[in-house]
Parts: sequence; C-alpha cells; structure tokens
Amino acid sequence: MKLPNQKTAYWLQLLSYLSLIGFITAWITLLSPPQSFPIALVLIACVVPLLLPLRGVLYGRDKPVNWAAYLSLLYFIHGTMEAVADPSTRLLGIIEIIISLTVFFSASLYIRHVSKH
Repeated sequence: MKLPNQKTAYWLQLLSYLSLIGFITAWITLLSPPQSFPIALVLIACVVPLLLPLRGVLYGRDKPVNWAAYLSLLYFIHGTMEAVADPSTRLLGIIEIIISLTVFFSASLYIRHVSKH
C-alpha cells in the first residue's frame, strides 16, 4: 500500500486538526451545551489547549504537529468517556473519537514524511 506524499499528509493532518477544534467548539456551544458550568469556562478548558500548537501546525513544523497528535489523545479519552458514560452524547463521543484518531494518525504520517527529509 502506497502512503500519501508529504503535501497530502500535511493537508490531511491540518484539516483533521481544524475539524477537531471546530467540532469541540460546536459541541460545547451548539450541540450539547453544559448545564452546570459556564460555556466560556468550558470553552477555555477544552479549546485553548488545541490552540497552543496551532501556529506551528499551520506552518507544518514537526514539533507542534507532534504535540497536536499528543493532545488529540486527550480528546480520544474524552470521547471514549462520553460514548460510554452518557447515552445522550454517545454519538458526539463517537464522532470525537473518530476525529481525534484521524488527527493522531495523520499527524504521525506527516511526521514520518518530514523526518525522512
């Protein structure tokens, strides 16, 4: 099986990372707003960590892309907990699992291409 080239891997990791940011933001603000915490506080706690390596991810630097992959594993854990614990947010948890794993594997693929050159 032939792996995608570096440019394709870059766009795949970038789009999946941005979709994770967009999905988490939409989940907190529109799809299932928190009832017991202020929305702004939950946004700060959930979205700001994803924004930290964003500049490096946009420029395709290897260390920020690597950190974005590590961060995506936290969202994988969160999605797994939501999918198992709360039936009302099960679908949202499954979507978060899929997006976070896409971020992880596409970032790993991109790092593999960058480290070869």
